[in-house]
Amino acid sequence: MEIAVGALSGMVDALPAKLGDLLQQEYTLLSGARGDVGFLQSELGTMNAALLRCESLESPDVQTRAWVAQVRDLAYDIEDWIDLFAHRVDGGAATASPGAAAATTSSSSGGFLSWVRCCVNKVTTLPARHVIATELQELKNRVIELSKQRKRYRFDPPPGRAGGRSGAAAVDPRLVALYADTKSLVGLDAPVKKVSEMVIDGDKTELKVVSISGMPGAGKTTLAAAVHRRLKEENKFHCSAFVSVGQKPDIVGKTLKGILSQIGNVYGGGEDIGRLIGMLRDELKDKRYLIVIDDLWGRTEWSTLKCCFRDDNLGSRIMVTTRNDELAKECSSNSDESVYKTGLLSDADSKDLFSNKAFGKGKDCPSHLKDLCDIIVERCGGLPLAISSVAGSLAHRFSKDEWERYESNLLPSSHSDELNLKQILNLSYNDLPSHLKSCMLYLSIFPNKYEIDVERLVRQWIAEGFIADARHASKEETARSYLTDLISRNLIQALHLRHNGTPSCCTLHPVIHDFIVVKSMEENFVTVLDAKKEALSTNNGTVRRLSLQNSVKQDLAGARNDLIKHARSVTVFGHANGVPRLNDMSVLRVLDLEGCNGPVCLDGLCKLILLRYLNLRGTDVSELPAQIGELRCLETLDVRSTKVKELPASIVRLEKLMHLLAGNAKLPGEISKMNGLLTLSCANVWKNTGSVLPELADLANLRELELFCDASEISGDNKTRVSFSSDGFKRLNQLSIQGSLPSVAFVNSSLRKVEVLELKFEKGISDGSNGVSGIEHLPSLKHVLIEFSQKDAGATATIASVRNAAEMVHPNHPYVSVKVDGKAI
Repeated sequence: MEIAVGALSGMVDALPAKLGDLLQQEYTLLSGARGDVGFLQSELGTMNAALLRCESLESPDVQTRAWVAQVRDLAYDIEDWIDLFAHRVDGGAATASPGAAAATTSSSSGGFLSWVRCCVNKVTTLPARHVIATELQELKNRVIELSKQRKRYRFDPPPGRAGGRSGAAAVDPRLVALYADTKSLVGLDAPVKKVSEMVIDGDKTELKVVSISGMPGAGKTTLAAAVHRRLKEENKFHCSAFVSVGQKPDIVGKTLKGILSQIGNVYGGGEDIGRLIGMLRDELKDKRYLIVIDDLWGRTEWSTLKCCFRDDNLGSRIMVTTRNDELAKECSSNSDESVYKTGLLSDADSKDLFSNKAFGKGKDCPSHLKDLCDIIVERCGGLPLAISSVAGSLAHRFSKDEWERYESNLLPSSHSDELNLKQILNLSYNDLPSHLKSCMLYLSIFPNKYEIDVERLVRQWIAEGFIADARHASKEETARSYLTDLISRNLIQALHLRHNGTPSCCTLHPVIHDFIVVKSMEENFVTVLDAKKEALSTNNGTVRRLSLQNSVKQDLAGARNDLIKHARSVTVFGHANGVPRLNDMSVLRVLDLEGCNGPVCLDGLCKLILLRYLNLRGTDVSELPAQIGELRCLETLDVRSTKVKELPASIVRLEKLMHLLAGNAKLPGEISKMNGLLTLSCANVWKNTGSVLPELADLANLRELELFCDASEISGDNKTRVSFSSDGFKRLNQLSIQGSLPSVAFVNSSLRKVEVLELKFEKGISDGSNGVSGIEHLPSLKHVLIEFSQKDAGATATIASVRNAAEMVHPNHPYVSVKVDGKAI
């Protein structure tokens, strides 16, 4: 079993930099404390190198596992101490730089008063500083002890076991796929035929590369082997070879020599890669060849391998299999026509494959196992490897207890029968850089088959601190690039694509979900408590992230407060009664209660000084605490579809708030002061004293605006109720307007930066007239989405008008997407 370090190494790697930032601040540390911080900074750098070494061990001893668990716990506590530090010293107030302070002091009497206040603050916060210094000393002592343990215990592999791998060499799990009996294959007839046709391609003479991509365990190797076998039997090529590259490639000894030996040249020379490439090119001269490069992981290996294959216009072909869609496109001759994406088995084929493996061909499932059999097959989700692996584990076992342990998770952490399946999935997980491991494991907070809103996920990742700062991209752009990478690696499935091809939602295949739940528990990354199942316990008793699933009204709190007081995130699916008490959760960063039923208790909310993400969407909350403005770290607040009628005035003090999703709640006065807002979603902007659009227009950094407009909000006969002038909204990039009737007008040169316009209405105007005008006045417009819940004369007129303005009048000719009753037209 490989040790679970994964995301931890990335976290520990980031801590020295955070400690360095702390030393740069103008905080007055007690005597010796600054040296202790420097010591932690240095020691953690060395400790991270030891963690990476531990990660390479396949069978670590008990002492090593215990050491890694202690480092994990220590790393969390150090980061919590850093994040709490400033807030406990001065309430989180920003500290001026020395230069700024000096300039202020010398330029005005106000500087002297500031200096006096600073001195008073140091005196009044002296007790807090003593507590902080004591905690720091305790952390230092823990680091020293862990460092001594690292020196006492040998983490290096025994002599003769290079690379940190112990025991006998692992058997390549693809061997079964390579030598599978063709008659036993299920659901491959159509894919084999399709890929064979792609490879032959009408006997075209130029060299062609066909790529097969797909998620781990989807049968890429099996498919490639079957196609290779078929084309060999048909004598389509003079020679052929099938080689696997793998995650730890041996290009010289395994790949190049393997190809040479299979095409008839047994190479007994040295290890010179240039000579091998030359020999291979000579051997392939004037021959029509078929080479299969299986299990390709990296671009570097492909750059080397493609040098070997000459194009003599004889119709030679290369097949490549990879788990990475982007790599598959780069390898293929034509990214649109030469990439085959493996699918999943149908329900019927899944049942056939499972029955053949579990009971034998032609034999039926015992009656007492039929219900469980259906549940397990459904949970396998059509993934061939999962079906074969689980069915193989259950073959000739007819005890109901044996089968029930697979009912809720195909990869129970306490059993080793699923080694082959875990091994395949581990390859993809281990290939991830540390920042993607954290993002991937975080998805275990969501229930199986849950459709995850991308905006929600991206903001949670940012709130958790998983997203690195980038010079030329915002954190949201970086987070979306992380998601794109995980989708390209076939670990996450994209759902509901937007106009630009990016998903609005995503989900996990059930097998991937089961895998990361187990992995999260191993790394104590997320603790999942499910009311319908046996609670999953943590390794060390300290809950860092809590996901309460299927919570019901009768439930008590999902975990004892003494175990969850260090939790960084709490996410609840089900009844709000399962929400733990908030009073003692001082390091909570994420509180997500979206869709919870029943009353929500927010007592203690305003004490969560590190809270960055608060999602109450779809709950029964009717009022927010008046002092919510104390949550100075808050970045996202979502109260859509709640009973909240008015946002507290103190919200305007939230300087870090970037995403305010207010729903029907009345916006506070002076909202134009919230210059940090990037996203705003609101309704009722025309009630009472008139439109607040002019005030919203002054939000300097607003990028996305979503308006919910009810036609009954505005009196008068003027059909043009929503009007945008040429001033304001200077950085707005995306505008969404939703309402009962289409009543929108844009004047000349208004909304100069808007590139995406979404218009969603229930129905058209009753007299059949158009309700949208001036789209041609939006100079940067690239895409228009117009949608109606029902089709009528007014909807038809509006759609026609928008299309004409976009396609015939607007100089950019923006693309127009139209949906009526949920269907694209």
